[in-house]
Amino acid sequence: METTNNNPLHKRQYKDKALILDFIRKQVEKGTGRSLTELKKEHSEERLFYIGLKHTTTTKKAFCKALNINIDNACRYKRALELDGNLVQSKDEIICPYTKHKAHLISTNSKEFERLQKSKTNQLKMFV
Repeated sequence: METTNNNPLHKRQYKDKALILDFIRKQVEKGTGRSLTELKKEHSEERLFYIGLKHTTTTKKAFCKALNINIDNACRYKRALELDGNLVQSKDEIICPYTKHKAHLISTNSKEFERLQKSKTNQLKMFV
C-alpha cells in the first residue's frame, strides 16, 4: 500500500523550498553569466562555493542544497575562507529560508561584509 501526503501545508512547504533553491541558483548563474552545469565543469566544489557566494548571500544549508554541495565539505570551505578573510558570517541569526531554523547568513562578496558584521539587536547596549 502506497502512502501519499495530501497535506496542503506540506505541499506548500515543498514548493516554497523549491522556489528558494531555484532563486539561489538563478542568482549565481546571473552573477557569473554561466549555467550551473558550466560552473561545475570548470571549477572544483570548493571554488564553486566561493564563486557562488559572491553572487548570493544566504545560509550555508540553503546554498549547499541549491548547488548540490556536500554540507560537510562546505563546513571546511567556510572555515578556510573565514580564516583567509574571504568570507563573513552575519552577527545576527535569521530564520533560514530553507530549513526554517535559526542560522547565519554567509557571503564571500566584500560589499556585503560590513552589513553582515553589524548587529541589529540592542541587547549589548544595556550593559554599556
